[in-house]
Amino acid sequence: MILVIGVLFIAAAVAAIGLLFFVVFPLVCAAGLIIFGIIWLWQRHHFCHWLRLGVPYIRATPFVGNVWKLLRGSCCFGDQFRQLYESKEAAGNAYVGIHVLHNHALLLRDPALIKRILVEDFSQFSSRFETTDPIGDTMGAQNLFFSKHETWRETHKIFAPFFAVSKVRQMYGLLEHIGQQLEEHMEDQLNGKSEIELEVKQLCALFTTDIIASLAFGLEAHSLQKPDAEFRRMCVEVNDPRPKRLLHLFTMFFFPRLSRMVRTHLYSDEYERFMRQSMDFVLAQREKSGEKRHDLIDIFLQLKRTEPPTSIIHRPDFFVAQASFLLLAGFDTSSSTITFALYELAKAPAIQKRLRDELSDALRTNRHQPLNFDSVNGLSYLRQVVDEVLRLYPPTAFLDRCCNDENGYDLSAWNCGRALKLPAGAPVYISVLGLHRDPVHWPNPNQFDPEHFSPEQREQHHPMTYLPFGAGPRGCIGTLLGQLEIKVGLLHILKNFRVELCERTLPEMVFDPKAFVLTAKGGTYLRFVKDTL
Repeated sequence: MILVIGVLFIAAAVAAIGLLFFVVFPLVCAAGLIIFGIIWLWQRHHFCHWLRLGVPYIRATPFVGNVWKLLRGSCCFGDQFRQLYESKEAAGNAYVGIHVLHNHALLLRDPALIKRILVEDFSQFSSRFETTDPIGDTMGAQNLFFSKHETWRETHKIFAPFFAVSKVRQMYGLLEHIGQQLEEHMEDQLNGKSEIELEVKQLCALFTTDIIASLAFGLEAHSLQKPDAEFRRMCVEVNDPRPKRLLHLFTMFFFPRLSRMVRTHLYSDEYERFMRQSMDFVLAQREKSGEKRHDLIDIFLQLKRTEPPTSIIHRPDFFVAQASFLLLAGFDTSSSTITFALYELAKAPAIQKRLRDELSDALRTNRHQPLNFDSVNGLSYLRQVVDEVLRLYPPTAFLDRCCNDENGYDLSAWNCGRALKLPAGAPVYISVLGLHRDPVHWPNPNQFDPEHFSPEQREQHHPMTYLPFGAGPRGCIGTLLGQLEIKVGLLHILKNFRVELCERTLPEMVFDPKAFVLTAKGGTYLRFVKDTL
């Protein structure tokens, strides 16, 4: 009897499974296909947005828009926007419609329109598109780069004098001191030999980390003496692609409206703790000692004494937010620019010789004493070389702005007379790398040629075709300081060394797809030959 019941039970189970397979499974598959079909039709409709508006556009990859190469890690941000800028669909147009993942966006190409957005109509594009958690991320949301217009306006007004010519001139002594330490570090690396091969970005990053730590935090980071020093380790750690940080950065750039929900942070917890402790320590120490160093800490202490209680400077983490971002942005961009300069000079010995001859003449005129601020800025060919490196390898390879006018922005005049209004919240992008290598604006655009910036050629430039530090009110506030940092680094290397290619040098520059700032993939290796001027 039990056996019969068991057999019947098994038969019933098999019948139920059969029913599930032949009836329920097809229904599930059909439902899945319907859902997929709906999603497919939605995304087709979504990515035909610019077509419906009669705007020239670049056809999107399903579901990921026009940034598939970036998302799969085959190119960096700068290369991705340059490829869009150079696409056949964009050619000859003032702008082209793109999709940055799911976001409807415009990529601007016409210098006159770029000037309208960045300068003339700045009030309607005064904020960036990407954003972090405005409440929870007090360090990320208050710095000059990420802050929204209201916070940015007050912060910029306070700190603009810090980066004026007179203040940067006072800082020159700090830069010169660290330049001398760079020379000592390279002599130690040489260890009595006549030449040495080095990975240049690492060398330059030690130099720029020490400079920014000194200027922004009033601290001797000692990265050149101890490459594993804590400040340098934090600069490496902040760029470590950990899953949590990648999620936060992905949200901030592609889904900024969700930043509050995700509780995004620009920095890691470890970096935030270290920067807060460093800032608290330095402020307390300097208040007690009364020491003046002509750095950012002097400005902070002055503001604490003079600004009213209602001022933005009394918000939690306000000071450390500015100093931390200056460190993050300053050491990476300047070290990359010095690296690219040495790479191009090694490939162009005649240009390098002309530059070193100029440095030699200046040192002889100064009786081989350290050059001062005015002497360095008076080196005309050094300026041409730096400007040309910034053209080929702009620190900010792309710019973005967000339309913040609640009534939208009228683009009908740029759309062949057809009505077109950019809605509030819509992003616009500018490929700085694309502009800088556009043959319409630059002869032989991919060739390293400082004559692009000869006095005669400068007069021919359209100002909106050269944007290494952005433009308009939200252009880089530290442009003068950044340029000086690059010049000082090159001066202290080239006065003692001739740079040459070696077996490990890249024949052509390839950018690291994982880096936000343009960086050589696999490193930049060069030979430094002792040749004191």
